[in-house]
Amino acid sequence: KPLSKLGDHLSAARMLIRVAKNISKFPLHVVPILTSTVIECHKAGLRGSAFEYAAMLMRPEYRPMLQEPYKRKIESIVRKPGDKTDVEEPETPSPFDPSARLRETELECPSTRNFIPYCVATGRHVVLADMCLCPSCGFAACFSAFTRLIESEGACQMCLKPVDLSTIIKMEEADAKAWVVKQVAKSDKKG
Repeated sequence: KPLSKLGDHLSAARMLIRVAKNISKFPLHVVPILTSTVIECHKAGLRGSAFEYAAMLMRPEYRPMLQEPYKRKIESIVRKPGDKTDVEEPETPSPFDPSARLRETELECPSTRNFIPYCVATGRHVVLADMCLCPSCGFAACFSAFTRLIESEGACQMCLKPVDLSTIIKMEEADAKAWVVKQVAKSDKKG
C-alpha cells in the first residue's frame, strides 16, 4: 500500500505479482490479493500480468467472491485485453556475485543460491551501492528509496517507528557486502 500511496504503481504491481505467484500460501486472501494485483498491474501498464490474474479471478471458484465495484473492470480486462506485453523488469547485480544479474524483485542469487535481503521501502532486493539500515529496527533498505519513504511517511514500514532523516546513513559497499554475508551466515545457522 505505501508504494501505491506514493504513486509508484509499477513497484506496487511487481510486489503484488511476487505475492500472487505464491498465492497458495494465502488461501484465505486469494481474491483480495489477486484483485489488488490486477488493479495495480493495470495502473502500471503491465497488461499481460493484469490479464493473467484477471483471468484467474474469473474462475468459477473465485468469481462469486469478487467485490461488485471491481467485477466489471476485471471482466473487461479479460474480454478486451489489448496488448498483453509487460515492461521488462530492470536487472541489478547480485550482492554475492557482481557478474550475476537478476530482476530487481528476485530474492535469490542465481549463481550462489543465497537469499538476498530485501529493501523495507521497495520490496526489491538490496543493492550494495545504495544500501542502508533502518536506524530503529536494523532492517535493510535501499538508501534512496528509504529516505524518500521517510520524507513522505516519517516511519519505517517494518517497525512502524518514527525515523529521523538525519539518522539514516548510506553504507559503504564493503560494509554492505559484509552485512549481507553476515545475514546469510546467520540464516544458515538457524536452518
